[in-house]
Amino acid sequence: MKRLLLILISFAAIHACTPESDPDNAREDFLGDWTCNEYEGDFAPQTYNVEILASGTGKSVLIVGLYNQGSNFVLSGYVDGRTLFINTQTVDGFNIGGSGNLANSFDRIELSFTADDGSGSDNVKATLLR
Repeated sequence: MKRLLLILISFAAIHACTPESDPDNAREDFLGDWTCNEYEGDFAPQTYNVEILASGTGKSVLIVGLYNQGSNFVLSGYVDGRTLFINTQTVDGFNIGGSGNLANSFDRIELSFTADDGSGSDNVKATLLR
C-alpha cells in the first residue's frame, strides 16, 4: 500500500510540473525573449536575440529583431494554436515572411522564413530557444 501511495504521489508531482497551455490564449506561450540560432541561410550560422510581444488583443504578435536586424526591426504576425505565422511584409527594405512551430515543452520554436532585400531570397531555418 505504501508503494502504491508513493507512486501516486510521484505521478501527481510530475504532472503538476508539466507546463500547460491555455487553449483560449495560445499566444501567451510564445511571448518573451528568445535566442535565435540560424542554422540555414545566407548568414548561417549566427545567433542573436529576438523578442515576441503581444500586439492588441487576440492572436496578434510583434517579432522584434529577427534576421539579426536589431531592436528597430519589428515584424507583425499571429499565433494559431502552436504555430507562429509571420505575415509576408516589407520592413526596412526586406520582404519577409514565414512560420514556426512551438515545441511541446514551450521552450523552442522551429522557424522557417524567407527574407529578400531585392537581391534574391534567403531561405532561413532557425531554432528559437528560451
